[in-house]
Amino acid sequence: MKANVNDAVMNAHDFDIPTVSLNRRANRIDHCANARKERVCTLITWRWSGPWSLRRFRSHAMSLGRVFYTLLMRSRRRQTLEIPIGFAFSLIALTAGIFGCAATPAGDPLQSLDRTDLTPARQVAAMQILDADPTFPAYLKALRRIIVQPGYSLELRNEAWDRLVAHDLAGLKEILEISFPRMLIYEWRREVCRRMGALGWKDLTPTLVRAWAVVIPAYGTNLFERPEYLALVALWGKDRVPSVLYELLLKSDPITQANLRSRCWELLLATGERARILALLADESSASTDSFILDMRRAASDLSILPRNREEILWVRALRTLGNRAFWDAARAGVERLPMSVRESLEPRDLAVVVAAAAFQPELLSRSRDELFQQVVSALAAGSTRRYGASFEGYGTQLPETPRAHQAELRWGDCAAILIALDALSNPAIRSHLFDIADRDQADRLTEYGGLLRVDGKGRYELVEFAPQSRGSDVRFEASQQMFDAGYDALFHFHNHAQAYDNQRYAGPHFGDFGYAESTGVNALVFTFIDRNTLNADYYRRGQVVIDLGTVIRPEH
Repeated sequence: MKANVNDAVMNAHDFDIPTVSLNRRANRIDHCANARKERVCTLITWRWSGPWSLRRFRSHAMSLGRVFYTLLMRSRRRQTLEIPIGFAFSLIALTAGIFGCAATPAGDPLQSLDRTDLTPARQVAAMQILDADPTFPAYLKALRRIIVQPGYSLELRNEAWDRLVAHDLAGLKEILEISFPRMLIYEWRREVCRRMGALGWKDLTPTLVRAWAVVIPAYGTNLFERPEYLALVALWGKDRVPSVLYELLLKSDPITQANLRSRCWELLLATGERARILALLADESSASTDSFILDMRRAASDLSILPRNREEILWVRALRTLGNRAFWDAARAGVERLPMSVRESLEPRDLAVVVAAAAFQPELLSRSRDELFQQVVSALAAGSTRRYGASFEGYGTQLPETPRAHQAELRWGDCAAILIALDALSNPAIRSHLFDIADRDQADRLTEYGGLLRVDGKGRYELVEFAPQSRGSDVRFEASQQMFDAGYDALFHFHNHAQAYDNQRYAGPHFGDFGYAESTGVNALVFTFIDRNTLNADYYRRGQVVIDLGTVIRPEH
């Protein structure tokens, strides 16, 4: 092999130029020693008689480049080629783009596909060279990367898609299963959905379901207009989509596909199939050994709760563990004392509020939502402290922070949570600890501080501080997994806006805080320095509901 390659390189005129691209596969080299004179004359006396001849020569040149690349790749695998790699790729580029008229890759064709700063034409040219060995693993890997990573043109993605469908369909489906649900290339995501539906890829139904459940603001809030749903309709028919979700919920593996099952549950509730879920839970003989369904059944019967999404499912299942048995029993006892109309609106975030109300303000449990709402209005008015709001200058909006402004959105759980928060913040020990944390936060320029407000084992309010998951930004608190694990029975997640003692411009939650509440479903508090001895307190939760609780004064003042 080594001798043959050296002969091919040293005797370049032995290539049959006119027939390499027209009558033979591009990766075949003519080593025949006959008729050298005729071939050399053919190469030397080539006539340039117009565009047709130029295109023809480019075709020959590209084919010659493919020959060299094929030799290079095959020989590299066998470790027998002694041609410098840089020289070989330079030769390929020279033959492919001779006379400067044809698009050429930038150096190594594989490296060209890794770059997102090249024109699509140059990257397509790289693909055409690499097509000499269309199943080369590194080439297929580069094509799969083009499908799912940002920065590439739609033209190049189409080229990569076609090649993968032809030569690596299994690899294409695998990379879609892994990366497609979180893909944020919106137009390409929509196009991939259309193709999956048109190609009848029913085996990717779980991937489409997981992708459909991911919130993507660019697609709006109507789940029935999402491209993933339209792909499912194309695969199964409109009437069959709910049944497909239901079957996946029951039949998917409880260990390896737990996330898929949660997504099916979430989508069934979000698309109006609540009755189907309730019927499943009411049937004690159905899924009698399925721990997921058993936990959801107990949540519905004991606490009147149907978790709305994957995060709340994890929340409820964490409360079902042995370590949280006492809390579950306390929550169940408190829920039994609530009016029936209140029970129907409960969420996991309300359970700690119910337990705290039973301990500190048991009269709240017997009151209706409207009665609690009026109590909130009166309590905040009695505080008679100045209200502060975060500035949304430049965003074209300013969010209201009063109970009246959110009257239609505030539920029993919100009103009870606000009253419990006011009670906790009136405690001198809580206020002292709050300012201690805020002072240290103000001096730390690498993170915001935060943690949990909860009821301890002795029935007292306590602030529990948690170190952030990472440090590096003074305008961000990143909650750790340890904090989440400890927060399932907590009243509130809290953090500070304490970058300066005069920080009233940022008094209240901002968009990042709303995103946190939306994704976690927690009740949250944010504390902001107004001056050295004054903190403003705001309650907020998902849906951009914010209530200004007034100010907290340093105890010694």
